[in-house]
Amino acid sequence: MFLKTALAALVLATALPAAARAQVISLDEGSFSLSRAGEVIGHENFSIRSSPSARDFLIIARATVLTGPRRVDPILSADSSGFPSAYQSQVKVDGREIQRYSGVTSGTRYASRAQLPDGESAREFRLVAGTVAADDEIVHHLWFIARRGVGATVPVLVPNRNVLELVRVEGVGTDHLKIDTRDVAVTHLRLVTLGTNVTRDVWLDMDGRLVKAKIPALRLDAVRDDR
Repeated sequence: MFLKTALAALVLATALPAAARAQVISLDEGSFSLSRAGEVIGHENFSIRSSPSARDFLIIARATVLTGPRRVDPILSADSSGFPSAYQSQVKVDGREIQRYSGVTSGTRYASRAQLPDGESAREFRLVAGTVAADDEIVHHLWFIARRGVGATVPVLVPNRNVLELVRVEGVGTDHLKIDTRDVAVTHLRLVTLGTNVTRDVWLDMDGRLVKAKIPALRLDAVRDDR
């Protein structure tokens, strides 16, 4: 029952009335070009917005990720710290749905359900304080990890694998990137998954916006292409 109730709340939060929309603040929004081996394979259009809620600020992060015939539409709802309250994702290939995922948090208990062509699976487990959600192939989710800052060890919920991982944020240095025709001053961070040593590199501009990411495990590079 609480799964349906929380999902209904997420739908309401993403369809705010006109009066509430006036208070919505854009934390970041734009698009990434996605590439492998130097060849562009798709785009991720995303937004991260916050709005007042009963106790706190609610963050809604949503995107459309297009790679060839594949389309992924994730929506994440979290509190101001990034702790997830609900997550849903739909995957389509050539317009046909091949996967639907939903998960909600009640207190510290997270319950998820995934619908696949070969059946349905469900899982429940507890989230520890400080958890954020970041799906493997969703680039803008890395913002939730990186914003914790250098030296942080962040519990990360990976919805599509239904696992919790610990990720350490390491500082690599400052640099300048040429993005489109702009020279952008950036901070380079490395996100290291403890236990497996899987790494992801991210570059943030001086306003904390994610402008570039490199995910070696997926052979994926992402660069901001919005102006």
